[in-house]
Amino acid sequence: MTRTPPAQTGTVDAPRTPPPPTWARRAGHVAWIAPVLGFIPLHIPWILGIPLFANPEPFEEWYHGRGPGVGDHPVDGFLGLPAGAFYLGLLCVLAGLGGVLAHGLISDWGLTFPRWVPWLGGRRVPRWFPLTPTVLGSALMIGYSATLPWQFAADLSEPSSQDIFTPTGVLVGLPLLLAWTIALPLAGWSYYRRTRLPR
Repeated sequence: MTRTPPAQTGTVDAPRTPPPPTWARRAGHVAWIAPVLGFIPLHIPWILGIPLFANPEPFEEWYHGRGPGVGDHPVDGFLGLPAGAFYLGLLCVLAGLGGVLAHGLISDWGLTFPRWVPWLGGRRVPRWFPLTPTVLGSALMIGYSATLPWQFAADLSEPSSQDIFTPTGVLVGLPLLLAWTIALPLAGWSYYRRTRLPR
């Protein structure tokens, strides 16, 4: 008994998406490690009100949503949290989602929804689904990062006790942010190239 070759069955297999090249895989790993293992742990003490790498007095005012020199004037927070804790918590949630997104750009589940996802399991991931937040997030981070060298240079050259973060905090946070800012668009570009339909 002979088997019928796939070409004679009348079905056409969908073209397989090539795996990410080595440089893109490395960029994708940096793009999820920087927020998940760098950004979030650095911000957890601040969410808890601990002025790690920060000047205590200006940090305390900022954390409670007060402007400089306002003193102990009470300010309502959000959802029962101080304004600073709410803001930082929201940033950490977004950073975690960004880490998941970046990992998906170099993973099989970024191409096909996992089987356990209701209604979508096993279906192809639409290209716009990961690429839209990748482009928006990359644009925001690049725009923000472009202003940081001058700000940080001024802070390091003339440190002030009124600055919220100390020079040490700047030197710890800046490399993480820059690595994330460079790696995410690289991983996104690779995903875009790999998932293009053949011409």
